[in-house]
Amino acid sequence: MNRATRAFNTNLSIRQILIASLIFQVGVVVGLTGYFSWKNGQKTVEALALRLSREVTSHTQQHVADYLNIPLTFLKINQILAESNRLNLDDLQDLQDVFWQQAQITPQINTLFFGSETGDFIEIEMKDFPKVAMRNSSTAPYWQLYRLDEQGQKTTFLGQQKYDPRQRPWYQAAISQDSLVWSPIYLFADPPVLGITPAITLKDRQTQKIKGVMAIDLTLDEISKFLTTLKISDSGRAFIIEKSGKMVATSTNNSLVRRNTWGNERLHYSDSSDPLIKATADFLQLEFNNFQQINSPQQVIFKFDHSRHFVQATSLDSHSGLDWLIVTVIPESDFIEYIRNNTYTTLLLSVLALILAIFLGAIANQWIIKSVTYISHVAKAISSEQILTIEQQSKIKELAILTESFNFMAIKLQTSAQNIENLESRWEEKVEERTRNLEQVNQELSRLANVDSLTQIYNRYYFDLTLQKLWRESIRERTQIALILCDVDNFKLYNDTYGHPMGDQCLKKVAKALNESINRDQDVTARYGGEEFAIILPRTSSEGAVQVATRMMNAVSNLNIFHGTSNVENYVTISCGIACFSPSPGLSSINLIESADNALYQAKQQGKNCWVMAEENLAT
Repeated sequence: MNRATRAFNTNLSIRQILIASLIFQVGVVVGLTGYFSWKNGQKTVEALALRLSREVTSHTQQHVADYLNIPLTFLKINQILAESNRLNLDDLQDLQDVFWQQAQITPQINTLFFGSETGDFIEIEMKDFPKVAMRNSSTAPYWQLYRLDEQGQKTTFLGQQKYDPRQRPWYQAAISQDSLVWSPIYLFADPPVLGITPAITLKDRQTQKIKGVMAIDLTLDEISKFLTTLKISDSGRAFIIEKSGKMVATSTNNSLVRRNTWGNERLHYSDSSDPLIKATADFLQLEFNNFQQINSPQQVIFKFDHSRHFVQATSLDSHSGLDWLIVTVIPESDFIEYIRNNTYTTLLLSVLALILAIFLGAIANQWIIKSVTYISHVAKAISSEQILTIEQQSKIKELAILTESFNFMAIKLQTSAQNIENLESRWEEKVEERTRNLEQVNQELSRLANVDSLTQIYNRYYFDLTLQKLWRESIRERTQIALILCDVDNFKLYNDTYGHPMGDQCLKKVAKALNESINRDQDVTARYGGEEFAIILPRTSSEGAVQVATRMMNAVSNLNIFHGTSNVENYVTISCGIACFSPSPGLSSINLIESADNALYQAKQQGKNCWVMAEENLAT
C-alpha cells in the first residue's frame, strides 16, 4: 500500500466531520439546556416553596389570633359592663340572660361561666343541647343543672353535684394574677379533645375589690379543622406545638390524644404518628437548641427521606401567656417532580434529534443546525419562566414533532401558572369573607356595649364617653354646651301601681318621645339611670336648651300615659334640670352634670312637671 493510500485511509470524510460536528453541537446544547433547566427549576421551587410556607403560616397565625380574640372580646366587654354597674354580678338570673344572648352571637362562644367570691356560680353551655348550671346560697354546696328552651328559660331538672368555683384552677389562676389569664391546655372528657380557658377577674367599681372570675371554654379542634383546609402541597404539613413540645393542632387527621393505663393524655411531638412532623420538630429542636429560642420567624431547609424540605417556624406572640409555635413544612419533591419530567422530556427529544441528525448527515446539516438552535433558544426561555411557543414549523418531520412537543410543554406551563394564580385568588376571597364576618360581629358587639337594652337609646357608658368628647370640642371651639337631665315624675308609684312590665313600656315610650324631640344629629339622648334621662346639646345657648326642654315636656305629656296615682297630673309627666356652660380649662364636665342635677332637684321641689335653669334659676 503506497503512501497516498495510507493518507486516504487515515483522513476523515466530510460526511463524518459534519456528523461528528453535529453530534458535538447537539450534545452540548442538550447538556446545557438540561443543566440550566434543572438549576433554574431548583431555584424556582425553592422560592415558590418558601413563599407558600410564609403565606400559609401568615394565614394560620391570623386565623388563630382571630379565633382566640373572640372570647377575649366577650370577656373584656363583660368586664366593662360589670365595672360600670350595667351587669349585676349579684343577680345570677341577669347573668344567665346575658350569657344566653351572647351565646347566640357566634357558635365559638358555647360555654360561658362566672364564679363569685361567695361561691355563687352560673354557667351557660350550648354543646349537645342548651343547659344552665347554677349554684347559690340555697343550693350550696351543690350546683343544679337544668335544660334550657329556645328562649333560654329553665325547663327540665337534670341533676346536681358538688361544686365550688373558688377551688377550680381557672378561678385561682385569675385571682392570683389579678388579670386576664389563659389556663394550660387540657382535655375535655367527652369527646376527648383539647381545650383551653381564658379567665378574667371582675371588680367592684367603688371598692376595687374582686367580686369573682368570668371565663369561657374554648375547644382547639377547630384550629386543626382549619389547618386541614389549607392547600399546602400534596404532602406538606402545618402544625402548632407548645414550646414544651406538646401538640396543639395539626393539618393531618391524626389524633392529638392517646390513651394509656391512666386514661387519656396529650401527645408530645416525639410520639406523633406522622414521621414528617416528628422529623421537622426534631430538626428545629436541634437547630435552635430548643424551641424557646425561636422568637422571630425562621425559614430553614433540612433533608428528610432523601429529599429537601422547606420549613417556616413562627412564634405566636399576639397573646400573652400562650407559648405556641406555628410550623409549616413543604417537601421539595411536591414541586420538583413536574420540572424533572419536563427536563427528561427535553433530554429525550434532544436525543431523538441527535439520532436523526446522524442519519441525515451533510444534506440536512444546515436545516438541523438552524432548527435545533431555535429550539434551544425556546427551551432556555422556558427554563427562565418565559412562556414561548414555536411558530415556525420545520420541514423535517422529526423536528416538527419536536416543535409540537415544545409547544405542548409551553401550554402546560402556562396552564400551571394560571392554576396557581386562581388558587391565590380563591385564598384572598376566603380571607376577605372572614374579615367581613368579623367586622359584622364587632359592629354587633359595639351596639350591645353602647345602646340601652330596654329603651334602645344610648346608655350611660356611651353618655359618659360622648360628654367628655363634646366637652373637649367646646373648649377647643369656644362654644357653649348644654345638658338637660329629665326624670319621670312619681315613677315609683307608677311601677308599684301598674307593675314593672307596664313601667318598662312607659320608659320605652318616654325615651322615644325624648329622642324624637331633638332635631340635630350632633345632639345625644341617653338613659342616665332608672327613670332618669340625659340630653347633651353641643353648641347650644340657654334659650335653645329651654326650647328643647319645653318641646320634650310637651311630647311626653302628649303621650297621655295614664297615671292615676300621680300627685301632679293624671298622666305621666317629666321634670327637667337645665345647665348651660361655656367650658374652660378650669371646669370639667362633672360641674355641668352637677349643675343640671341641682336644677332637676329644684324642679322636683317646685312641684314637678316643670324645668329649671341652673344658672338663672328660673322655673316655668
